[in-house]
Amino acid sequence: MTPIAQAVCIALCGLLLVGGVASAQAQSTADGTTQAEGVRQYNIPAGSLDQVLGSFGRAAGVMIAIDPALTGGLRSEGLHGKQSIASALHNLLAPHQLEAIPGANGGYKLRRQTISDTTLPTVSVSAAALDANSEGSRSYAARATTVGKSTQTLRETPQPVTVLTRQLIEDRGLLDLTDVLQNTPGVTVDYTDSERVTYFSRGFQIDALQIDGLTMNQSGSIFVQPDTAVLDRVEVLRGASGMIRGSGNPSATVNMVRKRPTHEFQGSAALTLGSWDRRRLEADISGPLNEAGTLRGRVVAVDDSKDFFQKARHEDRKVFYGVLEADLGPRTTLTASLQHTDLDATGAWGNLPGNFDGTPLNLPRNMYLGAAWNTWNRYNQQALAELVHRFDNDWTFKASAAYTRLRMKENGFKQSYFTRASTTNPYLFDVTTSMYTGDASDQLVLATSANGPFTLFGRKHELIVGAESLRNKAVATNGVGNQNKLAGVDIRNWDPYTSYPETYPTITGTGAPSTTSQQGVYGTARLSLTDPLTLIIGARVSWWDYKAPRTPASNYEVNKEITPFAGVTYELSKQLSAYASYTEIFTPQDAKDANGNILPPVTGQDYEAGIKGEFFGGRLNAAMGIFRINNNGKAVEDTSSYSPCLPYYTTGYCRVAGGKQRSDGWEMELSGELAPGWQMMAGYTNTRTKYLKDTAANTGQPLRSIDPRHQLRVFTSYRMGGETQGWTIGGGAQMQSDSYVRSGVLTSRQGGYAVYNAMVGYRFDKTYSIQMNVNNVFDKVYYKKYAPTGIAYYYGDPRNVMVTLRANF
Repeated sequence: MTPIAQAVCIALCGLLLVGGVASAQAQSTADGTTQAEGVRQYNIPAGSLDQVLGSFGRAAGVMIAIDPALTGGLRSEGLHGKQSIASALHNLLAPHQLEAIPGANGGYKLRRQTISDTTLPTVSVSAAALDANSEGSRSYAARATTVGKSTQTLRETPQPVTVLTRQLIEDRGLLDLTDVLQNTPGVTVDYTDSERVTYFSRGFQIDALQIDGLTMNQSGSIFVQPDTAVLDRVEVLRGASGMIRGSGNPSATVNMVRKRPTHEFQGSAALTLGSWDRRRLEADISGPLNEAGTLRGRVVAVDDSKDFFQKARHEDRKVFYGVLEADLGPRTTLTASLQHTDLDATGAWGNLPGNFDGTPLNLPRNMYLGAAWNTWNRYNQQALAELVHRFDNDWTFKASAAYTRLRMKENGFKQSYFTRASTTNPYLFDVTTSMYTGDASDQLVLATSANGPFTLFGRKHELIVGAESLRNKAVATNGVGNQNKLAGVDIRNWDPYTSYPETYPTITGTGAPSTTSQQGVYGTARLSLTDPLTLIIGARVSWWDYKAPRTPASNYEVNKEITPFAGVTYELSKQLSAYASYTEIFTPQDAKDANGNILPPVTGQDYEAGIKGEFFGGRLNAAMGIFRINNNGKAVEDTSSYSPCLPYYTTGYCRVAGGKQRSDGWEMELSGELAPGWQMMAGYTNTRTKYLKDTAANTGQPLRSIDPRHQLRVFTSYRMGGETQGWTIGGGAQMQSDSYVRSGVLTSRQGGYAVYNAMVGYRFDKTYSIQMNVNNVFDKVYYKKYAPTGIAYYYGDPRNVMVTLRANF
């Protein structure tokens, strides 16, 4: 084990030990004042009992001394309607056999119910729904996750799940999805160019994202990175997830969960100023729209303008998100939302070149090989509707629909492009202009599900069943390249403002349309075999097809593909659980054998095992696990066939489903409150990947040698008390081991490195606060992407600063 791995293992194991033996401490209430007892209106959402009591204490103006020994791990349905303090406390505590005793200072303390009468009071006990929302929790620990089609705690999920909460997103200053995933354990970020960003986990590309649990295709050049201002949290389930979304790679599922309207009025506004002339405005208003609170709404708006550390690069982003939530009845809720994201960017079709031997040329970090008139302008829109009904028998039915439009603006793509002009001078390049338009994607997702309890052999179990339909109608971009050639340019003298004049090529015709569709039905049962042992079994049946009207010979489909899931969890104690799981996923492939038959899909098989912990009443989560992924059936050349394999391939042999890939490793994660006011998110991953059977050049090599074997993501913050109350300080690091990229006989390498980040914040009062984030504190020079050929060296961001003034009202 390397020194970095040993250090991380020792540190995280020590934190787990501390979490397991340290005593829980009660969180203090924000307001210690008291009021005369009276009847008041309350709309406190469900959550942990600690959180609900804290919200009630603040709303009622009373002090409640919470004892975690009594309340730890308990859930509450919340509190709604007009109630006195006494009745409210009784309704909150009685289902848990607790009661509140008045103290000398006008506050209350908790104790177990004492029974002095021969007649027992009637107590109504019901199971409280898990609340996965992270907004307002002030915590890095997730109470639950919704990435698996239902709401479950992290301990109940037999796969590794990382949740980046609202508090972590704000403390760390993460403003878009790329920022979030760069700080997520086990995820790496790759760049096709400045605007087409791809994500990888365990050596495989994360090929689809989810918004509020519904799958969306990124669709390359017209996808806009989602802005975090609209998000409550980001859930990342690593490994194969065929049960959740059908086809895809055994990499990870990223579920972006957006903010929802609140039962009580709240609002915020933020102004961010930063390096490279960043100016960002955010506004967020939420609350009831009628007196009864049965209709609620929320609006989030963002205006973000920034330059880059590279000359002449600029970006303007505008976001609008509106959502309405209506209680159609006591148990039925209808939600409808609309989101529009507009992005105008100069972009960069490539970045900087390396030397002929693949080593970097060490060009200035601010060099931009492009023109100031370059454009990469696009917009994304999504409309979503969701109906949820909760039956009297604790079953829940949900129906959802989402329509997503991704568009390139008219003549929205115009880029200069650089190609080598010399075999002896690495600085000489030819420059041309490319202009494209028409890129479009229309995506429709329909989903229904039902989940709830059932009784079998005297034990209570859970079942979830559902169906989904996804359709993506895409139109490929259309345009021209290699226009207005400028030959023999020495890039050391390149000025993006004056070196290359803008031209206006003519575009004719339209891009080729295609449709990708997928339907699936699934079912999963959580069977309580004994009090500590739970078995989860399920399967999904999928139908997948691709149609291209202009080239019908390229059409292909997959029918009745079955992806099973099996997992077990075993409760070792009130704080620890062990888990193991097996799951699959499939990837359709357009490849043909010697008889012209489409090869079967690639199958990803994922084995997981580990331990998960939940400490301090759920305020601290921890996990350790191991995994192995076998990805089998990728198309490779069938050397026993004929070459060329006409009419299917003009060069090379026919194909056979003989490829084999493997990814395995182990990981550790810690998130939440280590002590009052001290929050941490830390994750270490150790990943090894290999082509077991592929081309001669690939066999025995890593799937992605640029991905580090060792990776550490950590960020921690501390809210001070006493005389320094109001101050928050924080810091962290993104650390990784060495990596390399090979192309033919050339190899580029980069040693391991660490990028450190810091924050400091001050809250003036309940309304106003200010926060400063410093990224890359020590101005580390490194490449976030590199390759020995092409123009593929991308510098990581130099030191930069953001200052945010925020008002909450």
